[in-house]
Amino acid sequence: MPGVVLAVPAAVLLGGMGLRDILAPVRLAMDESGITVVHGFAGRRHVPWDAIRDIEVDVRRRWGLRSEMLEIDTGDHLHIFSAHDLGASPTEVAAALRRRGM
Repeated sequence: MPGVVLAVPAAVLLGGMGLRDILAPVRLAMDESGITVVHGFAGRRHVPWDAIRDIEVDVRRRWGLRSEMLEIDTGDHLHIFSAHDLGASPTEVAAALRRRGM
């Protein structure tokens, strides 16, 4: 019985993450006017290039593993993306964003 108590919430969480990947597969897009970020299922926001204060990659090492997170600071929001969200290395995406708009 304790296994079921843990398995059901885990299955719901994984199902929700899978559904999010299907409904909003692109989390970050850029064009000439700025970037568009998507969070959750329907949270889409366009940010002009001049509203972006900083783009950086947070690299952490824990338990012998290395993780990278792309952080885009717009002053009123901090948008954070993992490699899974981006489908590419956050370091490479940050470099592309800096070349394109900043």
